[in-house]
Amino acid sequence: MDSKRIKFLVFSASYPYRGGISDSTHSLCNELTKNNIETEVWTFSLLYPNFLFPGKTQFSNEVYEQNFKVKRIINTISLFNWIKVSKKVNKINPEVLILRYWSPILYLPYFFIGLFLKKKIKVVGLVDNWDNHEKLPFERFFRYLFISTCNYFISFSKNIGNKIKQSTNKKVISLFHPINTNLPELIDQKTAKNILGLDQSYYISFVGIIREYKGLKTLIKSIKFLKNENIKLIIAGEFYDPIYKYLKIINELNLNEKIIIDNRFLDSKMLRNYICASDLIIQPYTKASQSGITPICYHYNTPMVVSNINGLKEIIQKDKSGEIFDKTPKNLSKAILKGLEKKRNENYKSNIKKSRGKYSWLSFIKKIQSI
Repeated sequence: MDSKRIKFLVFSASYPYRGGISDSTHSLCNELTKNNIETEVWTFSLLYPNFLFPGKTQFSNEVYEQNFKVKRIINTISLFNWIKVSKKVNKINPEVLILRYWSPILYLPYFFIGLFLKKKIKVVGLVDNWDNHEKLPFERFFRYLFISTCNYFISFSKNIGNKIKQSTNKKVISLFHPINTNLPELIDQKTAKNILGLDQSYYISFVGIIREYKGLKTLIKSIKFLKNENIKLIIAGEFYDPIYKYLKIINELNLNEKIIIDNRFLDSKMLRNYICASDLIIQPYTKASQSGITPICYHYNTPMVVSNINGLKEIIQKDKSGEIFDKTPKNLSKAILKGLEKKRNENYKSNIKKSRGKYSWLSFIKKIQSI
């Protein structure tokens, strides 16, 4: 019976849920099954109750490539469901249960499911984010519950790995965020600009969900120092913060002609179009776990300007794939101008091409197979 056990059972967001967690879960599990490692994903029948979710919808209309089973089983707010799920896990008896963790809403279901599992099932925490971006009461206690559930931990960056190590003596494997395998194909900048109806200005872009900690206000304020340049800013992504706070700054600085806003969740093709149309992607975050945007920029060979913070700067420094700025709008504007210099920008692109191979899902799964 043991010879027929599933190798990896993965608890995570996956299709039909939208976003980077789902996208990367599909890439991970496709790579595992492609390498003849039997893998199954159990996703959520209910993830976020609607009143807790700040966006328009939790679901995607995209069709994901998928060569593994996905079952919608887990309800994050039902104790009875957690007990039933643990019994089902015991019945199929996987060698390894991977609990993908990125949100505090997962602490309790993962803990209670773990309470009833057979001891011979290894439980691995695959961690995207350790400290919640917004303050949460009793977070340290809830983290302890998650720590007690897992035998090992895998992180997508040394930054997160080091934070986990401060909370536990259990084994922590610090890896990297791979480049997803199912991204739309690269298009040239001219084609991308035509699709988006853009002129021949230089374009710098912020792409992804807009939340306070992502530092968009700093980026907007930096544009006032670039007023005499032929540079425009694109802000493309769904606002989880009230948009009026950002529009107020834009109006006060008289930057309406310099900034384009596309306030909607970007599917993979729209994300591709904006990244390919851009000369630089800007990540002005005030704090970060690691970046899911960076590997997508690597796929599309687009240099970046990022904040001088752990979780963002390491890969840029190591690969010399962009500029790093320090905190202020003025410093950011200087980094943008440096990043747009033709020779420097071409060097960044060349370095990205040389570095891409290090960040494959195949390299990632070779590491986790040793668990």
